[in-house]
Formats: sequence, C-alpha cells, structure tokens
Amino acid sequence: MTRRRQLLVLLLGAAVVLGTNTARAQAAGASVPVQGQVLSRSSGGPVPGVSAVLVHQRLGRSALSYTDAYGHFGWSAIPIRPEPYFLEIYWGQQLIYRQPVTVRSPTTLPPIRL
Repeated sequence: MTRRRQLLVLLLGAAVVLGTNTARAQAAGASVPVQGQVLSRSSGGPVPGVSAVLVHQRLGRSALSYTDAYGHFGWSAIPIRPEPYFLEIYWGQQLIYRQPVTVRSPTTLPPIRL
C-alpha cells in the first residue's frame, strides 16, 4: 500500500471513530458547558445581577445562573439534545429576553444586548 493510500485509510478511520463517539456521547446523555454574556445596549458595558435559565420542553429548567460583574453567566453541564432549549433572562421576576439555543457541543453564545 502506498504512503498516500495509508494516510487516506487512516483519515477515513479517524472520521468514522469520531462520528461514532459523537453519536455515543449524545445517546449516553453527554453534557457540555454553555456560557454567555449580557451587555447594556445603551452603554455597551456588562449587566451584572440578572438571572439566566435554560428551559427545555422535555428536560425542564436548568439551575439559575446570575451574571457576574462582567455580565458573564453559564452552566458547566447542559445535556446535548437535538431539540432547542430556550434561554430566558430575568430582571428580578420579569422576563426580559427569550431566544432558542441549540446545544450540540460546548457553546459560547454571542453577547446579548439588552
């Protein structure tokens, strides 16, 4: 077998293994981190102290995550799911933001401007 053919076989084998591992992780209920940041639309600065939650139609609600002094929030272990979650952000008890979020791998959301 030529060196080029050996390399091709090795690459194809690696692709099959990676695809199989990803499918297994999803089937086994793998979890990944999800993080984001809330910024002020008017000043561009961080918005500390608002709460964020992920809501899934079958899994329910995640734990609350509060934005820190830099507006960052997140969770360390959100289950990978084919159907979307909804990211909800609250000011006190008032819902101020709600958008779908797909979680299929570690996720860093684009900055949310409120």
